[in-house]
Amino acid sequence: MPAAINYSGTSIELPEGIKVDELANVLQNIQNSGEYRYFVLDLPGVVPKRIRLMFGPGIPYALVSDPLDGHEAELSDDDLAQFMTGSGS
Repeated sequence: MPAAINYSGTSIELPEGIKVDELANVLQNIQNSGEYRYFVLDLPGVVPKRIRLMFGPGIPYALVSDPLDGHEAELSDDDLAQFMTGSGS
C-alpha cells in the first residue's frame, strides 16, 4: 500500500520516495506555527498534476502508510493525553 494523505474526505496517494515521518514533522511544524500554509505536491502520471493543500490549525488530515515504514507508534497514556478530552475532570 502506498502512503497517502487523507484530506477533506479524499485519499491522495503520495509520490514514491516521500519519507512519511519527515512529512509528518513538516506538517506538525505548520500546525504548531499557528499559521496557514500551502503544501505543494507534484503527482506523477500520464497527466501529471500539481496539488496545493492548505494546512494549519484546525484543518484535519491523516497520513496513512505501511506499518513497516520504520515508525513505532507510541501509545502510552502520557503520549495519548494530548489527544484526549474528557467531560468529567
